Amino acid sequence: MASEQPSQSSDSDSSDIQIPWLYRLFSLPPQIKNFILFWFGQSLSQIGTRLTGFGLGIWVYQNTQAVTQLSLVFFITMLPGVVLTPLVGALVDRWNRRWIIFFSDCGAAVVTAALLLLQMSGSLQIWHTYISAFATSLCGCFQMVAKGAAIPMMVSKQQLGRVNGMLQFSSALSEISAPALAGFLVGTLNLSGLLCLDLGSYAIGLSTLLFVSIPQPEPDTSSFQDRSLLKEIFQGWNVISSQVALLILLGFMGLYFFVNGMAQVLLNPLVLSFSSAQTFGSVMSLGGIGMVIGSILMSIWGGGHHALQNLFVASFIGSVGLVIAGTRQSIPIISLGLFISFLTLPIIMGTSQTIWQRCARLSHQGRVLSLVGTFTGLLATIGTISASPLADVVLEPMLAKDGLLASTVGQLIGIGGGRGIGFLMILAGSLLAIVSLAVYVYVRCLNLDSTLLESQEIVESEPLVTT
Repeated sequence: MASEQPSQSSDSDSSDIQIPWLYRLFSLPPQIKNFILFWFGQSLSQIGTRLTGFGLGIWVYQNTQAVTQLSLVFFITMLPGVVLTPLVGALVDRWNRRWIIFFSDCGAAVVTAALLLLQMSGSLQIWHTYISAFATSLCGCFQMVAKGAAIPMMVSKQQLGRVNGMLQFSSALSEISAPALAGFLVGTLNLSGLLCLDLGSYAIGLSTLLFVSIPQPEPDTSSFQDRSLLKEIFQGWNVISSQVALLILLGFMGLYFFVNGMAQVLLNPLVLSFSSAQTFGSVMSLGGIGMVIGSILMSIWGGGHHALQNLFVASFIGSVGLVIAGTRQSIPIISLGLFISFLTLPIIMGTSQTIWQRCARLSHQGRVLSLVGTFTGLLATIGTISASPLADVVLEPMLAKDGLLASTVGQLIGIGGGRGIGFLMILAGSLLAIVSLAVYVYVRCLNLDSTLLESQEIVESEPLVTT
């Protein structure tokens, strides 16, 4: 009998360790379980979409050897997001958001299946990728706006920041994994295998949606008195313009996306001007790690009570990272700067999304989020387009050996190839840092965070209809 006691004690200890963990896993609030299932399915679908996007880019370049054709695919992909998103937002507020997400995924899956059939039959042409890029992007617009509008109805106001952190984690993971995995899978499974994986991710995402509950806001009768979509879109603008804090946030996020669009174009030549493509990949991987860490921090922290002020603090820190990256042709210094900048990106994006979701009425979420997305997307596009001429035509000649700035700025950051790019990175980061600091002081002095809290109370009191 005595010899059996240790065994019984061991079994008891083992059950004491295991059962609480199982209990906690299965005793999560239904609301959280519901969101985790939704997040899991949509994350897989997002990764699959990114894989196909990169895989098609590789296929287009391999079959044409033309950067112009590849650029055209990316341009067509961006077009719906800039032009059609406001219309999409108004439609999202009219229709059931759960089914919008479901049928958007179905539409994207049909496009992928069509590409797979064309590829397997040997009939896939370059122009097919243009059509598929536009169709997939259009489906993505509906899904993005509907998902953003659905989140506030799935979780409590207190959990929105953490939930948006989880969504930023999915984005960071897809941004890091998709380029590397797409290159590997196209080489091993070819494009057909990659498209099959994408279809599998859609199947999982669609199946999880069948078990997810997404409540609907009660219809806003004032929106239906006049069925003009244009007037409904302007109702979204009325929400944004009703508060000074929201106008400040919109303008600031436009500047942030403008600088971010510039930085995305400049990173590649900044490193390749003195190093190799392999080194550039390593630098971007380190930046991606920073992005993942930042999204995890956002998932845990949630943005804090003074979300607007904290956003500007994070932006100031990230802009300092851009300045650091531009100062020297040194891989460690550039890596440090990008790590800092990428670390703050999910915090800024997640906090901004949380503020908009908290301050817009549930029945207006689609219109507000779509207008914000259109404005910031347009500024990002302008930043992307303007970066190359500013660097190549204006600043690179000025920082050449006998350039206009060689004896002044050149003494601080160096001269020669790539220094004009670095100087533009410094200028963009400095502009963002100055504006971040100035707006932070302004918001803090006027206590604009408190006005946002008042509007959040209005949103929280709105009734929902379960579907």
